[in-house]
Amino acid sequence: MKRKRILRIVFFVLPVALGMLLTGCGLLGGLRPQPPSQVSATVDSFTDRIRVTWSAVPEAGAYEVWRGESENGEYELLARTGYNSYDDLSVTPGRTYWYRVKACNRFGCSDFSPAASGRARRPERPPSPPTGLQASQGTYADHIHLEWNAVSGAVHYEVYRAAVATASYVLLDTVEDTSYDDYRVSAGKTYWYKVRACSNDACSLLSEAVSGYAGVVGLQAPQGVTASDGDYPDKVIVSWQAVEGATNYLVYRASSQDGPYSPIADVEETSYEDTNVVPGTTYWYKVRACNADACSPLSSADSGRAGEEGPPPPPSS
Repeated sequence: MKRKRILRIVFFVLPVALGMLLTGCGLLGGLRPQPPSQVSATVDSFTDRIRVTWSAVPEAGAYEVWRGESENGEYELLARTGYNSYDDLSVTPGRTYWYRVKACNRFGCSDFSPAASGRARRPERPPSPPTGLQASQGTYADHIHLEWNAVSGAVHYEVYRAAVATASYVLLDTVEDTSYDDYRVSAGKTYWYKVRACSNDACSLLSEAVSGYAGVVGLQAPQGVTASDGDYPDKVIVSWQAVEGATNYLVYRASSQDGPYSPIADVEETSYEDTNVVPGTTYWYKVRACNADACSPLSSADSGRAGEEGPPPPPSS
């Protein structure tokens, strides 16, 4: 009876002890994971991080990511993760770092993996806002055509639109060209546009606003637009021929013949006195005819100016 009890104890204790010897101490080897392979780190892919990736190790339950200042220097533990990648956000753009990874399980961690270097890209300065933005003035019946000058360093452009010049501008689209056709318009209605240039890292401020509209078949553009040329010291008088079917006219002004033109008045007559002028400064004017349904294309342009005031007359004797 005593012998059976001893044998039972031996048969119970011996496997447990052997298991502890094999698994707990790892004397026979092969219980800790192998080091990860194919470790890589991004170079100039991001401006705020370096992404470290490695191949999965079947026996691993977690990984330790270590970083050093040089390939063969000292490494410090950055993080412990269960994934096969890690984003190092504590980096200085333009500086090179070295990474090694260990695979870990409940029996311990592997040796270091081979080292991989990475670097975050220095962010570029934002581009300048686009210049020369123009919008078609009734040239097309179904869309408004926009054009602007190319910006150095820009990889794409964002086009914004608003219902009025002072309203909030909403992003319409992103394009790589320096032109855009807006088909989401109502004929005869004026829309306001701004554009900004974007690089891979940042976008410029919005450009100056310009207005445009799609033309409507029906009303003709006003003919005979003329602007007074120095005839008055404090104003420019703009006049034009009446258009059949028109109930009102929109007067536009620009500082150069090529524009951009902005609306300055809505009148029912066939003339307008522009008193918001600087004597001696030349302005360019266009007019379009409107009714309750739509507006015509813009007329041809004519320039005008207010006369410069001369010296006061001499005192009477």
